[in-house]
Amino acid sequence: MVGFWSTAIGGLLPLEFTVDGGIRTVSLPAVVSVNGADTLAAAARLGLGIMQAPRYSLEEDLRQGTLVAILPDNPPSRTPVSLLYPRSRQLSPRVRVFIDWLSREFVTRQDDI
Repeated sequence: MVGFWSTAIGGLLPLEFTVDGGIRTVSLPAVVSVNGADTLAAAARLGLGIMQAPRYSLEEDLRQGTLVAILPDNPPSRTPVSLLYPRSRQLSPRVRVFIDWLSREFVTRQDDI
């Protein structure tokens, strides 16, 4: 496994899988650990082990076959996304349009994420 080192937990993140509607976590020994998403994918491309990352960030690799999805029937849990902006400012029409667009994109692509 290529492990992802999380400063939030001070260690490697376990792999997560959806099994029968629930979330199962599995900790595996890591051949190498990294703390950046790009490095995680690069290590997997080099054949250093399996990894878990958002599918949208790997679409090109999956299309080209440089990475292969395993256990597609047991995806990881969904990761929440938040948009933050200063509360003290008036929400501009441009920001509102962006938020609405992004919300629609996540709903449309929820099976790809």
